[in-house]
Amino acid sequence: MFRPMLMTACLLALVGCQSPPATAPAPEAPSAASPTSAAIQGRALYMERIAPPPGAILSVQLVDNQLADTPAAVVASADFADLKGPPFAFTLPYDPAKLRPNGQYGLHAGLRDAQGRLWFVTDTRVPVTPGSTAPVEFRMVRAGADPVAPGAGTPWEQARARGSVFRGIGTEPGWSVEVGGGAIPRLWGDLDYGERTIEVAQARRTAQGYAGSTGDGLAVALTTKKESCSDGMSDTEYPASAVLTVGDQTYRGCGRFLTE
Repeated sequence: MFRPMLMTACLLALVGCQSPPATAPAPEAPSAASPTSAAIQGRALYMERIAPPPGAILSVQLVDNQLADTPAAVVASADFADLKGPPFAFTLPYDPAKLRPNGQYGLHAGLRDAQGRLWFVTDTRVPVTPGSTAPVEFRMVRAGADPVAPGAGTPWEQARARGSVFRGIGTEPGWSVEVGGGAIPRLWGDLDYGERTIEVAQARRTAQGYAGSTGDGLAVALTTKKESCSDGMSDTEYPASAVLTVGDQTYRGCGRFLTE
């Protein structure tokens, strides 16, 4: 009789010592929705059969072509390390709120080593349509002997570092042109929002600027004049005007003499 009563007492004591059941935490209030974001999927490649340099970094920018060379031109940019390739796959996020209605956009990219030296770069702006789900693939070319890392200074400073003596830009449609140094300079341009490129291997100086022809015989002339000039898309004032004629097309814009 004593043993059953003792066991019952022990069981009651154990039950009394148990902790009360934990109270389930209250559900958290839903957080505010994150801002809408988007991204451009792409692949950058080059044709040379060489491995990327140690510590290589791919820099990609989404650029508003119509605001070229102004602080508002770069819509988004990102650096990508630990590269596998080529081709180098990337995802460039951007804020759709920064896009302008009916804007024209392009990609600029460069591959540099751990010391910041540029190895490969896009030699023309790559047209892109923000919002499209189709991946963008483009080719980079080998950089010159005296490269400038992407983002190192303004486009004008980069052109000066390349040895250019004049650089001109324009809008509607977006275009740019550079003239190298020397007695018989090289002249090259990026036209129609990057859809066309031209190169005059040996341009001659004229009273108004420079003239020559491309390898396929297309006549090219660049007229430069020291005068105040506005690009019509921003409040930037330039110290020179520029008129580029390519065949029967004329591009009007502004520029700078880079050695002054």
